[in-house]
Amino acid sequence: MSALVKLYPAAFRREFGDEVADAYRQATQGASRPARMLEAVNVVGHALRLRLGLGSAGRAGQLLAALAPFAAVAVGAAAMSWARMWAIVVTISGGFGFGDVFPQLMAAHLVAVLGAFLALAGRWAVGTWTALAGVVAGIAVDVGRGADPGGSVFLFGGPLLALALVALLCPPDLRPAPRARTRTGVVAALAWTAVVAGTLFMLPLSYPLPELKFAVPMAYGLLLAGRQAFTRLRTAPAVLLAGLPLVFFGANPGGLDTLVLTGALGLLLAAAVVVSIRRRRSGPNPLAGG
Repeated sequence: MSALVKLYPAAFRREFGDEVADAYRQATQGASRPARMLEAVNVVGHALRLRLGLGSAGRAGQLLAALAPFAAVAVGAAAMSWARMWAIVVTISGGFGFGDVFPQLMAAHLVAVLGAFLALAGRWAVGTWTALAGVVAGIAVDVGRGADPGGSVFLFGGPLLALALVALLCPPDLRPAPRARTRTGVVAALAWTAVVAGTLFMLPLSYPLPELKFAVPMAYGLLLAGRQAFTRLRTAPAVLLAGLPLVFFGANPGGLDTLVLTGALGLLLAAAVVVSIRRRRSGPNPLAGG
């Protein structure tokens, strides 16, 4: 535990280090190994948020909380889209002589999908860490294959990594309320995630249906996020920061129809304007982002 406590800022460590260590010991006493690992992960996340100044009392932390569910949706939908593309490459071409690279990319993105929708279904901590692991694995495989690292890795992998971190760093006391509050509910949500993913993988999508490879998991993710996610978007910058990643990843890979993207961007800008007007009429709001 001493190693975990050292992750905290020095001032916090001097004042609360003993309390953190005692709380960790009590939480893990007699617990299973997975439970101890999960508790350690929570401690690491808390220490990282404190070092970055992302507590729930600060404006940055509140903005992260507003963006977190939409970041998780964007990660899940984008990873699902990429996974389907790599699956097609493997099926049609056998990987273009790259060995196991494309199956590995597909697997990494599917891990990110699992993590994103696990978080949205109600297991936020383990879900966001799983999503981050999938994204990092995908970037590592992409860099290792040495093919256009400056393109796909930095243009798409970088933003995907940033979104995974936004979801992960959401302050615990401001995390989205679980949509599924029981283990049965979580299993049911994940079962539907598997059905959605399996359907998109198996069905041939000829024009204009390929757009569904992103639109369907995005819509499903927003449904899991629920109304509570939208009620936190109380400033125009928050609306734009939540929606622009969905528009960006909606164009890749393969690209949505230009008219669809233009309409989506127009609706996003209109929503930002409406929120800005409503906020001015109702007076200042403490939520960060404006």
